[in-house]
Amino acid sequence: MANVSEYIKESYIELTQKVTWPTWRDLQNSSILVLVAALIIALIILLMDQSIHFLLDQFYKSLT
Repeated sequence: MANVSEYIKESYIELTQKVTWPTWRDLQNSSILVLVAALIIALIILLMDQSIHFLLDQFYKSLT
């Protein structure tokens, strides 16, 4: 049980004294970057999906 309490104490010290937390501005910039990247990736996937759908439609229409 002493090992568990020692681990908790060391974890607390590390989180409060040794970890460098990002500033609010850095956090906002990172969040915006992730949002923009996610939107770009979603648009790329949408374009790929629409292209494949169009190609398959043309293919199936040519069979009939």
